[in-house]
Amino acid sequence: MKRFNTYILLLLMTFLNNKYLISQEIDFGSYSSQYSVILSEVNPGSALDFGIIIDQAGETTAIDIQDSKVFSIEGVEYLDVFVEIIADSHLLLDDDPNNQNDPTRRLPLNLRAAYANLGQDNTDHAINFLVVGSTANALFPIRNKGGNTPPGPPPTPVFEGYNPSLYNDTAYLYIYPTVTTTGNLVSGSYMGTINISVSYD
Repeated sequence: MKRFNTYILLLLMTFLNNKYLISQEIDFGSYSSQYSVILSEVNPGSALDFGIIIDQAGETTAIDIQDSKVFSIEGVEYLDVFVEIIADSHLLLDDDPNNQNDPTRRLPLNLRAAYANLGQDNTDHAINFLVVGSTANALFPIRNKGGNTPPGPPPTPVFEGYNPSLYNDTAYLYIYPTVTTTGNLVSGSYMGTINISVSYD
């Protein structure tokens, strides 16, 4: 049995503010350039690491959601954010792009992700992303006030001296993929990249 190390080498974060209007709809994310959204690692420097696994055909190794890579998304609590996660389809031996088309030097990566927006870093509150292929996306408010709570008043219009950070809250993002061994992999370290983008809708 061959053993090899697998881990996600890099999680690349991008921070975006979309600034456009939709007809007949007020887009508060575009109302002022003062709005910001910040994506941060909850445990900086930690990686998604599958550890040493045995290459058996069709065997799936999963990272549990309790052991996931956790990010915080800080932004204006009443605004919706659109989160898109794009992962490599395979982890590559030695992170070498020349191995992309070699089935003995690439390990299939299956993306899984979830978010929690009840104000706590709690996987019991997690809601799964829709995942299609190697892309996951979700649209949700920074803070969910609860399904039985009536809508709040409209957001305070921006005025001189307005401080949107007074209305900030935090949602949490969990990434916990799986890999599936093929039975004919070359031993070594397999690495890949996951990209995350966050913007106000």
